[in-house]
Amino acid sequence: MIQGEAGILSRRMWMVPGVAIWGSADWGEMDFLVVERVGADRSVLFGQSSLGDSTQTLTYAELTDHRGNQLPGTIDSPLVLVRSRSEKPVFVAGRESSESVKVAKSSTVPDPVTADLLVIELGS
Repeated sequence: MIQGEAGILSRRMWMVPGVAIWGSADWGEMDFLVVERVGADRSVLFGQSSLGDSTQTLTYAELTDHRGNQLPGTIDSPLVLVRSRSEKPVFVAGRESSESVKVAKSSTVPDPVTADLLVIELGS
């Protein structure tokens, strides 16, 4: 077999239809500073909080492809493409990990959005 052909054929991919996407977009971090006085003691507190962090995490082991096969628990260098079944936008939020992917819909859409996922193992 030709070496290039072996590389192409060794990659795995799965089509996962009909996934309900209910997570919303993460709009970033907010820094805050709190000054507190209790009796004679004064404290200054600093922190960060997420705004709208309700992305949805999908683990590959929980997904089933169009043939009824369960996806493996880990995928080497995955790439996940999301296709909405409607005009409502859905997307991958952040980077895919070897065990899961975070997905979200537009925060302006109140209801879950049905989407299809194409999961491709790119390998090393």
